[in-house]
Amino acid sequence: MLRWLSRAPEEFVIGAAVDLGDTRLPRPGPESRLRWDLTELHAALNRERQERGLAWVDLARTLGCTPSRLTNLRAARQADLELVMRCTQWLERPAADFIHAARW
Repeated sequence: MLRWLSRAPEEFVIGAAVDLGDTRLPRPGPESRLRWDLTELHAALNRERQERGLAWVDLARTLGCTPSRLTNLRAARQADLELVMRCTQWLERPAADFIHAARW
Protein backbone atom coordinates (compact mmCIF):
# COMPACT_ATOMS: atom_id res chain seq x y z
CA MET A 1 0.00 0.00 0.00
CA LEU A 2 2.85 2.39 0.81
CA ARG A 3 4.28 1.81 -2.65
CA TRP A 4 0.91 2.53 -4.25
CA LEU A 5 0.54 5.72 -2.18
CA SER A 6 4.17 6.75 -2.85
CA ARG A 7 4.56 7.55 0.84
CA ALA A 8 7.03 6.58 3.53
CA PRO A 9 5.90 4.74 6.68
CA GLU A 10 7.10 7.67 8.80
CA GLU A 11 4.28 9.78 7.35
CA PHE A 12 1.82 7.65 9.32
CA VAL A 13 3.49 7.92 12.74
CA ILE A 14 1.04 9.31 15.28
CA GLY A 15 2.38 11.83 17.76
CA ALA A 16 5.91 13.12 17.96
CA ALA A 17 8.19 11.56 15.38
CA VAL A 18 11.96 11.56 15.13
CA ASP A 19 13.14 13.64 12.13
CA LEU A 20 15.12 11.17 10.05
CA GLY A 21 15.66 13.16 6.87
CA ASP A 22 15.16 11.19 3.68
CA THR A 23 12.75 8.34 4.39
CA ARG A 24 11.89 7.32 0.82
CA LEU A 25 11.38 3.62 0.27
CA PRO A 26 13.44 1.58 -2.21
CA ARG A 27 12.03 1.58 -5.73
CA PRO A 28 11.45 -2.04 -6.71
CA GLY A 29 11.12 -3.14 -10.30
CA PRO A 30 7.83 -4.35 -11.78
CA GLU A 31 8.56 -7.96 -10.76
CA SER A 32 9.41 -7.07 -7.17
CA ARG A 33 7.53 -6.08 -4.06
CA LEU A 34 8.67 -4.39 -0.89
CA ARG A 35 9.26 -6.59 2.14
CA TRP A 36 10.31 -5.87 5.71
CA ASP A 37 13.57 -7.42 6.85
CA LEU A 38 12.34 -8.20 10.35
CA THR A 39 15.40 -10.31 11.10
CA GLU A 40 17.61 -7.25 10.55
CA LEU A 41 15.24 -5.05 12.55
CA HIS A 42 15.50 -7.53 15.44
CA ALA A 43 19.32 -7.55 15.13
CA ALA A 44 19.44 -3.74 15.16
CA LEU A 45 17.16 -3.62 18.21
CA ASN A 46 19.29 -6.18 19.98
CA ARG A 47 22.55 -4.30 19.27
CA GLU A 48 21.12 -0.98 20.45
CA ARG A 49 19.44 -2.61 23.46
CA GLN A 50 22.76 -4.12 24.51
CA GLU A 51 24.63 -0.83 23.97
CA ARG A 52 22.14 0.94 26.24
CA GLY A 53 22.33 -1.83 28.84
CA LEU A 54 18.65 -2.72 28.61
CA ALA A 55 16.95 -6.06 29.07
CA TRP A 56 14.26 -7.07 26.56
CA VAL A 57 11.62 -6.38 29.22
CA ASP A 58 12.94 -2.81 29.64
CA LEU A 59 12.87 -2.17 25.89
CA ALA A 60 9.39 -3.65 25.62
CA ARG A 61 8.17 -1.35 28.39
CA THR A 62 9.70 1.63 26.57
CA LEU A 63 8.04 0.64 23.29
CA GLY A 64 4.70 -0.26 24.88
CA CYS A 65 4.57 -3.94 24.00
CA THR A 66 5.43 -7.34 25.46
CA PRO A 67 9.00 -8.68 25.38
CA SER A 68 7.86 -11.64 23.29
CA ARG A 69 6.60 -9.33 20.53
CA LEU A 70 10.14 -7.96 20.22
CA THR A 71 12.04 -11.21 20.46
CA ASN A 72 9.61 -12.83 18.00
CA LEU A 73 10.66 -10.34 15.32
CA ARG A 74 13.75 -12.50 14.79
CA ALA A 75 11.71 -15.24 13.12
CA ALA A 76 8.60 -13.29 12.15
CA ARG A 77 7.28 -13.20 8.64
CA GLN A 78 4.91 -10.33 9.46
CA ALA A 79 4.60 -7.60 12.06
CA ASP A 80 2.15 -4.80 12.53
CA LEU A 81 3.17 -1.40 11.21
CA GLU A 82 2.61 0.32 14.56
CA LEU A 83 5.13 -1.89 16.37
CA VAL A 84 7.69 -1.76 13.57
CA MET A 85 7.48 2.02 13.41
CA ARG A 86 7.88 2.33 17.19
CA CYS A 87 11.04 0.23 16.82
CA THR A 88 12.50 2.25 13.94
CA GLN A 89 11.73 5.51 15.72
CA TRP A 90 13.45 4.27 18.89
CA LEU A 91 16.45 3.27 16.78
CA GLU A 92 16.31 6.71 15.11
CA ARG A 93 16.61 5.03 11.72
CA PRO A 94 14.29 5.28 8.73
CA ALA A 95 12.01 2.33 8.05
CA ALA A 96 13.61 2.11 4.59
CA ASP A 97 16.75 0.73 6.29
CA PHE A 98 14.73 -2.41 7.00
CA ILE A 99 12.79 -2.71 3.73
CA HIS A 100 14.06 -4.38 0.59
CA ALA A 101 12.75 -5.32 -2.83
CA ALA A 102 11.98 -9.02 -3.18
CA ARG A 103 11.16 -10.80 -6.42
CA TRP A 104 7.81 -12.55 -6.57
